[in-house]
Amino acid sequence: MKEFFIDKFEYDFRSNQTWVELLLQNEDDLSDFVLKSMSHIINVHHIWIARITETSIESHTWDRLPIDFWEQLMHDNLRKTIDYLEHFDTTEKVNYHSEENVQLSRSTIDVLYHILNHSNYHRAQIAMELRNLDIKPPSFNFITYH
Repeated sequence: MKEFFIDKFEYDFRSNQTWVELLLQNEDDLSDFVLKSMSHIINVHHIWIARITETSIESHTWDRLPIDFWEQLMHDNLRKTIDYLEHFDTTEKVNYHSEENVQLSRSTIDVLYHILNHSNYHRAQIAMELRNLDIKPPSFNFITYH
């Protein structure tokens, strides 16, 4: 299971890297939606890894991050995720509060899957917005990754 998730998070990182490169090339033509959504992908990964590792959260869900920090934060997220996968039990439970302040608990394996699914969901939204801006989005299909 560990190897499976490491591979998927490396794919997620490389996909995000490709997107960041494209966004940097087109920075002057991007909408606020694109900038906030890419920040959101990075923030949510950070927040969930902080919850799993019981460390402090340094950004919030919809904080707009400086574009110059995206790659550094993505590297940090990947490093912490792989470190977690290599050293901890993925069947442990994570206790957290929803945005509605409801106490919830999920296995870390579910949380890890959520991070990956969440990134793909928002990359698809960004792709639609880029097309509206006449910017061709990169492919992020997993099946063509390797």
